[in-house]
Formats: sequence, C-alpha cells, structure tokens
Amino acid sequence: MPSNDSDRAPATLITGASRGIGAAIARLLAASGHDLALTYRERRSEAEAVADACRALGVTVALIEADFADLDRTAEVVPEVVAALGRITGLVNNAGISAQALFSDVTAQDLHWYEHLMKVNLWGSVWCTHAALPHLKASKGSVVAVSSIVGLVGVPGRTAYAATKFAMTG
Repeated sequence: MPSNDSDRAPATLITGASRGIGAAIARLLAASGHDLALTYRERRSEAEAVADACRALGVTVALIEADFADLDRTAEVVPEVVAALGRITGLVNNAGISAQALFSDVTAQDLHWYEHLMKVNLWGSVWCTHAALPHLKASKGSVVAVSSIVGLVGVPGRTAYAATKFAMTG
C-alpha cells in the first residue's frame, strides 16, 4: 500500500477514449502506470476493449459515459472520476466531433449542428477542465488539450471544425 500521495499511481482522465487518438493515449499512459478514467459517448464496446487492454497492463480503469455537449453532464464527470480513482492528476481533453461542408453551402439549419460542434470540441473541454482544476492544482497535475493542425492552417470544407480547433489551441 502506498505510504503517501506521491507514491500513488497517476490518475488521468481521458475524454473521448473509445478509439483513435484517445485510445492510443490510454494505452500509452496505462503502459506508464497511470490509473485511468476513460469517457465515451456511444461506443461502449470499443471503450470496454480499450479499458480491458489497459487493465491487462495492471492499472485501474473506470469507464464513464458522457456527452460533452451536455455541460451539466460534463460537470458530473470529475466527481465520478474522483469516486472511482480517488483523485485526478491529469486530464486529456480529447473528445471531439467533426463536420464537413463548404462554407458557401452552409444553411441556417446547419448552424445548429455547428453550435453542437462548438459545445463538444471547445466548451465541453473548457468545462471539464474547470471541474478538474481544484484536483489538478492539489496534485500539481497537468492538462493536455488535443487539437489539430486544421485549426492553424484550415482546410476547405472544414471551416466550423477548424474554428473549434483554433479556439482549443488558443
């Protein structure tokens, strides 16, 4: 049994960890000894596979379903992580969605989707960080915000996505 907090494994929350970059980050951190809380929105079976692969490396893993467009639900994630892992020493804001359309083709109805895109890709990360901040300060932990080169250089047809990633980078 660890004698103090500094002897305990790091405890990292990774949003959007059911596949892709989030899953790769989870496996890397598990291999480094981090206990993990992994969020997913819809892909429970994929998230369970990632969690099982991480547990096989000897770490504790909590799975949490959350839609980061729902800021009330986002605020509940951190207390769930603390209940499951005892603390948070790191946060990886990776949850995100994409959209593709030429700006000239955007309709007023599309703006509702873009508002959703902004909630998930930016405001969900901001609000999750806000909730985790007291725990991260106490543990002298870190936040990693996953963004995209698209936010810096833009890509035709991905204006709204690029705007959310530029905001994240900022």
